[in-house]
Amino acid sequence: MKKIIVLIGLFILFYNPALFSQQQLFGIVTNEREELLIGATVQWKGTTTGAITDTEGRFWLPRQQKSDTLQVRYVGYNPVEVLVLPGEDSIWIEISGFVALQTATITATGFDNATSTLETRNVESINSQELRKAPCCNLSESFTTNGTVDLTYADAVTGVKEIQMLGLRGVYSQFMIENRPTLGGIATPFAFEMIPGTWLGSIQLAKGASTVKNGAAGITGQVNAELVKPTSDKPLFVNAFGSSEGRGEINVHLNRKGAGRFSNGLLLHGSFVENRWDMNSDNFYDSPNRRQLNGLYRLFYESPTTCGQINVQALTDRRLGGQIATLEGGAPRFTVDQRNERVEVWGKVGRENLWGKPYNQIGNMFSASWHRFDAVYGRNVYAATQQSLYWQTLVETIFGTTDHKIVFAPSIQYDDIRERVNEGVLDRREFVPGAMAEYTYSRPNLRLEMPDIVVVAGARLDWNSRFQRWLFTPRMSAKYNFSQNSVVRVSAGRGFRSPNLMAENISVLASNRALHFADDLGLEEAWNFGINFTQNFKVFGRDGSLSIDGYRTDFQRQILVDVDQSATDVFFYNATGSAYASSVLAVLQYSPLPGLELKTGYKWNDVRATYASGALRQPPLLAAHRGLFTVDYTTPGKKWRFNTSTQIVGPQRLPDNVGVPHQYLHDFVQISPTFGLLNAQITRAWKNLEVYVGGENLTAYRQHHAIIAANDPWSPYFNGSQVWAPMMGPIGFVGMRWSPTGL
Repeated sequence: MKKIIVLIGLFILFYNPALFSQQQLFGIVTNEREELLIGATVQWKGTTTGAITDTEGRFWLPRQQKSDTLQVRYVGYNPVEVLVLPGEDSIWIEISGFVALQTATITATGFDNATSTLETRNVESINSQELRKAPCCNLSESFTTNGTVDLTYADAVTGVKEIQMLGLRGVYSQFMIENRPTLGGIATPFAFEMIPGTWLGSIQLAKGASTVKNGAAGITGQVNAELVKPTSDKPLFVNAFGSSEGRGEINVHLNRKGAGRFSNGLLLHGSFVENRWDMNSDNFYDSPNRRQLNGLYRLFYESPTTCGQINVQALTDRRLGGQIATLEGGAPRFTVDQRNERVEVWGKVGRENLWGKPYNQIGNMFSASWHRFDAVYGRNVYAATQQSLYWQTLVETIFGTTDHKIVFAPSIQYDDIRERVNEGVLDRREFVPGAMAEYTYSRPNLRLEMPDIVVVAGARLDWNSRFQRWLFTPRMSAKYNFSQNSVVRVSAGRGFRSPNLMAENISVLASNRALHFADDLGLEEAWNFGINFTQNFKVFGRDGSLSIDGYRTDFQRQILVDVDQSATDVFFYNATGSAYASSVLAVLQYSPLPGLELKTGYKWNDVRATYASGALRQPPLLAAHRGLFTVDYTTPGKKWRFNTSTQIVGPQRLPDNVGVPHQYLHDFVQISPTFGLLNAQITRAWKNLEVYVGGENLTAYRQHHAIIAANDPWSPYFNGSQVWAPMMGPIGFVGMRWSPTGL
């Protein structure tokens, strides 16, 4: 089956004689003020051959062998006909004679968290308005109103937050900032907390392995964060936030649009958590105290044909936790001290109209980073540094017409990691040069005024120096639009993942377990297959949307972290047999009244792997069932906003604790109960100011006992990594957003 998919993709990619059979006619469409018209329909008269102008008002059509007439239609203008003579290969069409329309007020509609019916890939977009429905102090907290990504807590000691996507840990998803892979390796544990919430312009969640542009990773999808840009952000923006958790933060944005083609911005962030919360009286901090300083400078350049940017980010982050008071008898406290320092420089340079052809484009992305992560977890000492380089050049062109596009992109990824865990040395260098090609076919549908069939087929070839092997990664995705409001998508592809075992499993150091690594650990490899159906609709004249996903990930090679085999050891080894994840998600959104939006979602995950015992088991701390329900209301005039979200988390299997002496266990169940979490926020908006108040975990549900052997932290049975619910009760918060130029 997999070979058939690969062959079909390569056939589409390399064999299409129609691409070269005709010369092309290039044209642009403008109005009488020379404004480019996007979405104009251009068609040879008396035929079904036509095109729709792109975002630059451009179109390409097969050239006729004799004089012929082009018909051009655009909403609000009279249709026009243009005579094209033999030999003409370019044309500028100007539409005039605007049709007088009845005056109307147009209000943009659409949900703030939606799946577009126009995208070929199954991409869920979270816009800035959706991000304001919750505090969203950093990227990891931006998914509380989202059904695709689940946020989990890896342990009760380090405070590490982790996401899950398509039933698998977030390490199987590729994280990107503005379509650039970043924050991998030793940065993984706190990567999502290194992007402050106010820096986010939007988030795109691409599900499944459907593109090869960004590398062979991203087995279950991609999380792409688009940052605010100095060209569109406020000249001055201030956000302040505080909560009953003892948390405070301030964000300041300073942006300036230059008189010429340059613009620049400075994004500053400072935050802290300072408390001695111990709600379950186990003498351990429920959440580490922490301080973070984070800054990003952005410089942009734009001209009619060239654009570029350079960015510099630097941060320092320290977290202190562990035992609050010294135990009787003078035993030393179990302390947790984690420090992260990072500097990264990245940029982009792109040019259109390459070689005098408007459809030829070239882009370059590059980055260089240095990261240091030092930590102490009781007796465990972790120290690591990482230096990384990334470069990619992307060239895009067409064959025949804009219905056929192809992208070529060579790339290089280099990581030099120096890593120590106690006396163990895990140093490694990884050099991955590679190249990709991706072909896109779009079939215009003049009735729909959009392409109804789009097929994307691509493949990449990389050399991995760490594991001394070639990686061939084919992927394909396709969509078919029944209408502008109804689409079905499919995707299939292969993916690889280079593991960073300690950084990705740092929570195991929040215990006294011994670590055991198998000798044959290598790249993880999997195939992912998916289907999506999205339908936008109206009921009683009100907007609604239904999206249904089904995905399957089959591993050819998966590394398991086995915490069941022994109560005092952790084993890292390859799955001994089958390993897979099936995930189904359905999300329904509806706006029954003006300003009122309802969203409900249900997710089912079936995740299994074959452990050393030979048993095909569900991994621990994974909920097979999850639910989401949100209610959002905005008053007329948009002065008040009311937002609530309820998450339902189904049962989770806990690791096997049979070998733990009874005196160290306190109500540690084998299967966690189903529970619900309620968050709410109220926002009052003025022209230049927004004030918001709210609460998290208003149901006050929490896990009362999260640490095994909390009263004997130097015991071999001490373990703080079995967290399945919040440990803190209700948390209240208040914040403000202000800009002198208006929000």
